[in-house]
Amino acid sequence: MFEIFDWIPWTAPIAYVFIGVAVMITGLTIWGHYRPPVRRKGFLGLVTDRSERVYIAIVSFALVMVISFSIVDSNTMIWALSALAISAGILKWG
Repeated sequence: MFEIFDWIPWTAPIAYVFIGVAVMITGLTIWGHYRPPVRRKGFLGLVTDRSERVYIAIVSFALVMVISFSIVDSNTMIWALSALAISAGILKWG
């Protein structure tokens, strides 16, 4: 039944990421139903609503982490914290 998911090695961190994304999408859907999003222009120069900013923040986080993996002998925790700060800034002021 679930052969479609055999291509990915399911480890706990990968499952946590997929579950986290599913929870975020579900939460944004419910939140948007009760309080419709307001489109505004932030420091990114784009007119976005909250779900678009969440998407941009997730992609930015992933991009920073991919860059960190390409740098030999770098501290992954520092990169993760900086990616988290960038994502939080995008969510708040983006």
